[in-house]
Amino acid sequence: MQISRHYAYGLPSSIAILGLLFVSVMWGTSYGVSKKLLTLMPLEQLLFARFAISSLVLGSILVRKNVVADFFVSPRRYLTVGMTTGFILTGIFITETWAVMLTQASEVAVLISLCVLFTPFIERLWLKTILPVSLYLYCLLGVIGIVLASNTNWHAIVLNDIDLNDIVLNDSVILILTAAILRSIMVVACRKALSDSALSLELVTFIQLTVVTMSMLGLIIYNYNATQTMQMLSLFGLEETLYLLYLALACTLLAFFLQNYSVRFLSASHASLLMATEPLFGLLFSVFFLSEVLTLLQWGGSILIVSTTMAACYQFSKQKSSQN
Repeated sequence: MQISRHYAYGLPSSIAILGLLFVSVMWGTSYGVSKKLLTLMPLEQLLFARFAISSLVLGSILVRKNVVADFFVSPRRYLTVGMTTGFILTGIFITETWAVMLTQASEVAVLISLCVLFTPFIERLWLKTILPVSLYLYCLLGVIGIVLASNTNWHAIVLNDIDLNDIVLNDSVILILTAAILRSIMVVACRKALSDSALSLELVTFIQLTVVTMSMLGLIIYNYNATQTMQMLSLFGLEETLYLLYLALACTLLAFFLQNYSVRFLSASHASLLMATEPLFGLLFSVFFLSEVLTLLQWGGSILIVSTTMAACYQFSKQKSSQN
């Protein structure tokens, strides 16, 4: 359905704005919540529990709406798109959550937003699109932000006349950048697969969630026995259960439906600008609720990355809207 370019800011648009801000809040805070849960359970079990709950709830919704019948119209196409992007999604969450284990949640929330800058390059290579000149400036600012926001010991570098070993990116930064690149590939892959097809987005999402769930189940079976799994689950109390439900139902399913609703009533540039506030909320949540401490250089780098990605989101979406 073609969305009109004339957006009247009535009640639906106001709800859409609040909806996208809520999505940004949920996604931004998800890193801090994941870090809390990772103190009780390993990465594989956390992701399995999160996506198993999400896929079961979404599956029941699809059955209730009788959307599952659409799958049998083109099962091969659904499985090809859903499983391919599902494995990419698995890679995203493994690298992203692994990085959360190794570093501060605030660093992950900020650096992951660089996928906004990577996506146009993936589009250029894959879809042969034309890159805007301003992208190179945004990328330069993003690189500066990465250097400042990472945990590089600049004081030691100055005193030791710049030892190259001190400025090598740490494992967590490499993992986050890998996740950001995978996010960019995911965006382009979904755009290419779904732009000219009549596939149900809900069904594709269900297959993606199921792929992540089964992948994590395979890793759990390979790495842990039943006794170890039960011991870890016994540590769960009410607070941890609520955290897990927040990740599964709010940060995954509710965010998905709110995003789909909101883009119907907002321009692409407006929607992208709102979504680009995700790292800002993640940063604030980590600092004020998890008591994470950032140096002045890390604050400067984080602010530079957030402002750069917000500006890039707004400009790129505005250019695409004018071309349509």
